[in-house]
Amino acid sequence: MKRLPAVAIGVALLCLGGCGHHAGNVTTQSAGAGQQPAGGTTIVAAGTDYYGKLEQPMGSKTSKDGDTFAIDEMRSSDPALKGATIDGHLEGVQAAGPMRNPKMTIVFDDIRLADGTKAPVNVQLLTLHAFSPKTHHLRTIGLMIGGAVAGHEVAVHTGSHHGALLGAAGGYALSQQLKTDIAVPAGTILEVRFKSPVTSGAGNS
Repeated sequence: MKRLPAVAIGVALLCLGGCGHHAGNVTTQSAGAGQQPAGGTTIVAAGTDYYGKLEQPMGSKTSKDGDTFAIDEMRSSDPALKGATIDGHLEGVQAAGPMRNPKMTIVFDDIRLADGTKAPVNVQLLTLHAFSPKTHHLRTIGLMIGGAVAGHEVAVHTGSHHGALLGAAGGYALSQQLKTDIAVPAGTILEVRFKSPVTSGAGNS
């Protein structure tokens, strides 16, 4: 009985070692995708990287469709972006549930430059890892240990030799069914890359 927690934890660590974080439940869109440049002078070239601070929190449990967000410039590879803000909103927000993954769509709408210029953007989010649901490792280990203890008690009464391991595996399976929500706090630094140029043409204000 004394070796039981150690066995369960060992199995838990092996299982958790194969678990990676992913942001497959988060998709992005850009209002400016597919639009032709309006002509005029290029203000921001395609391929420019932009680092900004998220001003509002985002979460699959706390946010709702239509919620807006802003990313204020902190560093970029183009001086024209100094003091700029990228605005957007959320769509398709779904909270996590038993056997249900969280999800959301991040829509980048436009950029506001320091001189007042406003234009739609077509950008790619490079920091998707910030939107990965975090695995509850301690919860998983706890459920595995609990399952191992219960399995051991059953094994004692039935003569089985694998009750603890089967119980630990059952605890792991239960943990994976308890999905975790996406939660990105305000102040998170996000990196985006411009896929299309921003120009000073018609349609910009």
